[in-house]
Amino acid sequence: MSKLQNTNHKLQTIGRKLYLAPREGRGQIKKIQINMKLLISTPYNSQFSVAIGNKQIEKFKIVNKPYRQSELLLKTIEALVGNQENKPSTGSGQGKSKKRGRNINAIFVVQGPGQFSALRIGIATANALSFAWNIPVAGVKLKKEWDELSEVVRIKKIWQEIIQLKLKRTSRFVKPIYGGEPNIG
Repeated sequence: MSKLQNTNHKLQTIGRKLYLAPREGRGQIKKIQINMKLLISTPYNSQFSVAIGNKQIEKFKIVNKPYRQSELLLKTIEALVGNQENKPSTGSGQGKSKKRGRNINAIFVVQGPGQFSALRIGIATANALSFAWNIPVAGVKLKKEWDELSEVVRIKKIWQEIIQLKLKRTSRFVKPIYGGEPNIG
């Protein structure tokens, strides 16, 4: 039984926001801060993954569409995060871009080693979202022992790494670590 069940309050969702509300309908509704992390993993041209959660992965999506990261990554993030609040408003010039869908407070991205184009797309996306949402971003380096793991297991291993990172508020961009020279030609 959770501690919340023993109190005079219950969790209540209004829209997509979570609130602490009195059980009997009396008193103030208190907003609860839920700090979520976003993980973007694009080390391979053949697939990419996106996950959100806090101490554990709440939702994740693996997209197995080779060479389609540039057109599908943002759509996948939007579907997972449900970021209607993140879109800039039109008209007044005062956008809502600093609001974070589902209270995302940090972005983590696989910075390599990996394939050139795939890493560039994932890291550029993470850096742009970090700037737009005014939140820190950090890179996670893949370990060699994770190479042979399935994507689901690899994402879980990466998540264990990121929950232990102490992220500085001043972390503003990530640089890629390529697995070799770009293959142009």
